[in-house]
Amino acid sequence: MDIIFTLLNVLAREQIIDNMDKASKEVLVDNYQLKKPTDLFIRDSIMGLGTIMKEDLRNHYYITSVKMGFLGNVMTYAIIERNDVIAEVAVYAHEGLIKGRYAEKTQKKLKELLS
Repeated sequence: MDIIFTLLNVLAREQIIDNMDKASKEVLVDNYQLKKPTDLFIRDSIMGLGTIMKEDLRNHYYITSVKMGFLGNVMTYAIIERNDVIAEVAVYAHEGLIKGRYAEKTQKKLKELLS
């Protein structure tokens, strides 16, 4: 399963993005070794960080939104897919004129939580 396509497909359905090709260039992907390789661990970890938008226990992934930036005014979106003991994480953040590197900051927070 291509996690970037899954993430952007959900965001397009929710009318958060309108151009999947353009948005795919703004997605960061990374892999982490999980502290505990369970779906419940991932769910509990991201509950305090953001809001779960979609949960698929059959395919072992979660899509979450995370508030970032000064006063939490920028929304970032992440998909976390568990493959045994490895989590593949893709993060999308729409950057404006001033690049805040919000996708990188969200990746860093997720890495701290999960690995």
